[in-house]
Amino acid sequence: MSEVMDYMISPYPIRIIDPKVESSRLRLKAIQIGQAGHLPGRILYRTNVVFEHWALVYILSGNGTYRENGEKVQQVRAGSLFFFRPGCSYSFGPPQGGSWDEYYVNFTGTRVTEWLEAGLIEGGTVFEAAAFQGLSSLFEQVLGLMEGGVPADADRAAAMLEGILLECSLITQGFSWTREADIMPQIREALNSCIYGKPDLSDIAARHHISMSTLRRLVRRSSGYPLHEYIHRLKMAEAKHLLLNTSLQVKAIAGMLHYADCFYFSRLFKKYMGMSPLNCRKSL
Repeated sequence: MSEVMDYMISPYPIRIIDPKVESSRLRLKAIQIGQAGHLPGRILYRTNVVFEHWALVYILSGNGTYRENGEKVQQVRAGSLFFFRPGCSYSFGPPQGGSWDEYYVNFTGTRVTEWLEAGLIEGGTVFEAAAFQGLSSLFEQVLGLMEGGVPADADRAAAMLEGILLECSLITQGFSWTREADIMPQIREALNSCIYGKPDLSDIAARHHISMSTLRRLVRRSSGYPLHEYIHRLKMAEAKHLLLNTSLQVKAIAGMLHYADCFYFSRLFKKYMGMSPLNCRKSL
């Protein structure tokens, strides 16, 4: 793998790999790796830099700081991960007289939107991934695949990057969201207790000392559904139980579950259960 010397960046040889394959020859169109590199002993500190693409940065050793859009300065140490996102301003690097060992990969593509929604990438935060053993060797593999200029290897590198992001997100979320995961059973119980009424969501959030936005985020992360849809699904599951195990009329069941409009209730039931309430009862 080629190495170059740039004493403004590091006193040691660095590796910077630019794409060697034209994009039309790649099979994975939804995500493509751009430049990737390894900067051992980086000494360069950059101020108010704006990048055109997303990038993942991993610090193998050393320390420094990271700041996005003039917000709070965050500490960077061995095992830290952070992202650059396009259009934002960054000041980052080791302190004067210090250094760090850095791997980076930048990437583009329509799949980035899906990664954002899934929580695999997130700007503005330094994450700790020291528990991810062998992360540096995975970056080395990505660099090696990008170096050869073989289309299939460039696709493999993109697929490997997604795997790295997934594993990193599982680790960093495990550290960051431990308390949130601990309160989810209580939140589920509170929502279940509201099946036969209209839930006071603000009260549920207040009782668990979280904001409404956090309540929505926790339910979405745990179930995959938005909060309002999660509640509807709870009620429809109970409605199915009542349809199959009682002789109550559909209108009565709708009223018990706090749906004043029976037709609206029936539309929701069909949407979430795949059949009308009457067909559900007949299916028994």
